[in-house]
Amino acid sequence: MLLVDRIQALEDRIIFLTGKLEDLSKNVEQKHPTSTTVSGGVQSRGLLSPIDIDSGMGAIMGNGVIWNNGELDYPPINAEAPTPTKGYNKHTHSRYSGGALIKQNLEIVEYDSTWFATITNKHSQQFWQTTPKIATEVNTNHETKEKIGLLDLVFNADTLKWGTAAYEIDIKKCYFVERNADGDIVLDSNGEEKKSPLFNDDQTKTSIIWDEDSKVWRLYAAFAPGTPDGK
Repeated sequence: MLLVDRIQALEDRIIFLTGKLEDLSKNVEQKHPTSTTVSGGVQSRGLLSPIDIDSGMGAIMGNGVIWNNGELDYPPINAEAPTPTKGYNKHTHSRYSGGALIKQNLEIVEYDSTWFATITNKHSQQFWQTTPKIATEVNTNHETKEKIGLLDLVFNADTLKWGTAAYEIDIKKCYFVERNADGDIVLDSNGEEKKSPLFNDDQTKTSIIWDEDSKVWRLYAAFAPGTPDGK
């Protein structure tokens, strides 16, 4: 390449780079950074607050799940959300929605009725201002225990349903019933359901009766009429 050609190429390069610098100067110098928004959440992690019944001030900071219309407007400091009239976020707990509840970790708690009466909005735990007080009960060993524990459930492998283990039977609401493998009530030879109430005021139809002398409930004994040896 001749010297004159090389000089011409350098001049063309200088002109190109000069134009680049002028363009950058017009668009960059003394310009403020353009604001950006990240979709899906706030940029400052400090604005995020957990949902917790002890959060108090944390709940007022916002970014919590709205469960009812009482939580749409944040209340003043040290105040609860008003009693709701409409609930949101309806959901189920199944294997396909919300997740099935885990038996080994499903606890039920009862709060002290006196403490619970002080709560304005019982549905918005994140706005409660005091720590919940759990109710207590004395056990057979005369020990005071908090009324919180796992739900006692029994699984029926035939119907694939869960039932509760009962510690008290209401005789006027309890029925003796026979069901088949599909969960339907079995019919007798007369086409009647094999279902009857445990108690009936008519002593000819009741299965249980109160023993006033012993102060206990007794089941009626079924026996074959005839001689003592059953013949």
